Amino acid sequence: MIGKVSIGKSFGGCVHYVMEKDRAQVLDQKGVRIQNAIVATQDFNRIRYQNQKIQTAVWHTSISFAYKDKVSNQLMRKIAREYVERIGLKDHQYLVVRHNDSKHEHLHIVANRIGYDGNVTSDKWCKNRTARLCDHLEQEYQLTIARRHQRKDLSLEKITGKHRVKLEIRQAIQQLLNHGIRSMELLRRKLSRDGIEMRLYERRNGKAYGVSFRKDGIAFKGSTIHRDLSYTKLEKQLGLNRQADRGLGL
Repeated sequence: MIGKVSIGKSFGGCVHYVMEKDRAQVLDQKGVRIQNAIVATQDFNRIRYQNQKIQTAVWHTSISFAYKDKVSNQLMRKIAREYVERIGLKDHQYLVVRHNDSKHEHLHIVANRIGYDGNVTSDKWCKNRTARLCDHLEQEYQLTIARRHQRKDLSLEKITGKHRVKLEIRQAIQQLLNHGIRSMELLRRKLSRDGIEMRLYERRNGKAYGVSFRKDGIAFKGSTIHRDLSYTKLEKQLGLNRQADRGLGL
């Protein structure tokens, strides 16, 4: 499962898109009439106007499944309800719509960040929390790990030498980050099992400022493997994983 989140201002544009797509199927709803996109939008706006300080009231999540997974409407509905509850939107309006316009099966969830009482669900770390939650739901419902299949698009068979080693290191790190690794030390230990040495560079005061990785006798600075693997950005991602776990109660 790949979950993508966007936070927006207009229920009208979002609701019309998800409901009026060719062969779209409404699977579930809460507090929203589903006769058509116009009345659904009216229902969302009726609640959002209780808190007009919040301009970005639209929470839109799309969840895509691996190509090989054939997901029934019933299972999609269950997964959508689990997502809504665990992401913090259980007591809010929401709409779940299945789209059938691509090879991989996917659904859309449109929810109101503003609850019936006027309180607002935070969108802080929403992308990271969604990615982590989708990983857990995949395991719970024994679905194909979609992100693993997505990474296969980078075929190692066509890459050799130094570039191959760099890509192997990058994929190993990204896989661990996707699975919620939360500290540099744990990342170092996990990578060492795959034959990858991780080294931190420290100043005289003991504060780390850089990181490098070595495999098969070839070493790279983190930032030369990928700009998101510099020490600063790597530490930031580990911090987001810690925050995401706390946000999901994991």
